[in-house]
Amino acid sequence: MRTLAAVVPEVNQLVVETVELDPPKATEILVRVRAAGVCHSDLHTMRGELRAVPPLVLGHEGAGIVEAVGSAVSRCKPGDCVLVNWLPADYTCPTCLRGYPNLCERLPKTTFQGKLPDGTSRLKTRDGAPLGHYLSSSTMSEYIVIDESGAIPFPPDVPFDVAAIVGCAVVTGVGAVINTARAVAGSSAAVIGCGGVGLSAIQGCRLAGCYPIIAVDVMESKLEFARQMGATETVNAKNEDAVRALRARTKGGPDYVFDTVGSPTTISQALQSVRPAGTAVVAGLHAAKLEAPIPAGALVMQNKRLLGSFAGSMNALIDLPKLIELYRGGRLALKEMITQHYALDHVMQAFADMEAGTVARGVILFD
Repeated sequence: MRTLAAVVPEVNQLVVETVELDPPKATEILVRVRAAGVCHSDLHTMRGELRAVPPLVLGHEGAGIVEAVGSAVSRCKPGDCVLVNWLPADYTCPTCLRGYPNLCERLPKTTFQGKLPDGTSRLKTRDGAPLGHYLSSSTMSEYIVIDESGAIPFPPDVPFDVAAIVGCAVVTGVGAVINTARAVAGSSAAVIGCGGVGLSAIQGCRLAGCYPIIAVDVMESKLEFARQMGATETVNAKNEDAVRALRARTKGGPDYVFDTVGSPTTISQALQSVRPAGTAVVAGLHAAKLEAPIPAGALVMQNKRLLGSFAGSMNALIDLPKLIELYRGGRLALKEMITQHYALDHVMQAFADMEAGTVARGVILFD
């Protein structure tokens, strides 16, 4: 069948065009996409800054309706609403069995290479040239084929745009607080970077019972979004030294600092600003291909912890449904995080708005 999709034919190029999509195999499903989140990872990939390389179809946050299922599918059926889990673990490898399905051993050979879990692709150009599935998902397309392990059913009373962002931004931010840091109620916390992941981390801090919750960014527009999501204080790092400001406002540093940017500068800021014996968590990927300097004195002599948090240390089959229920229960302000909707052919404008900080989270809607 044919589907309209956001295609990256080569680095720094993006076109919206019709491509060919093969039918699902035995353990796969065909999904009509209703909403796709716009994430920095998509932009990084278009620019050649992450592992997956073009040609490929972008998108990894998404939600839609199951149209057809393969002969061996058991977890969903046609008509079900599903959100996309872009980390489809096998739950059989040693790493999965140790409790880390977000680090499943098949991901580097499949998902991170733009392939489906079986190592192949269902996408190709109209001329027959193969296309990759970005993060086994390619949600910036009218229709997608994904493995059933990459689909999480959700109740039909949840809007598709909300469900779409749960699979990446929300679980990455909330999970960094709840799963990775295991933040304790009554602790102080700071979040560096107030994009979609940062705003989700702020909400995670609120869920965990942290106070104060200090948001740090260089854009006043993003700090305003942070206040709306639950930040009790803000620091504009463009106008004042972030490390000094965080130490001053918490009498020596927050108990937890969450870096949702992940640049060499912010990783160092997180570690330096957290209190002695505190925990700094890095959840951003801006420095994925860079070396980040670590102040060894602060790490060792002050007994600090520096943790990495990939995709919120999530177990998708457990955590994504829980986040949906927290939204349904009024505990997560997810609809409020989505400040702009776009048509698919406006995806470049969506990226531009994201970089300019004029949106909290943008979502592409499909008719």
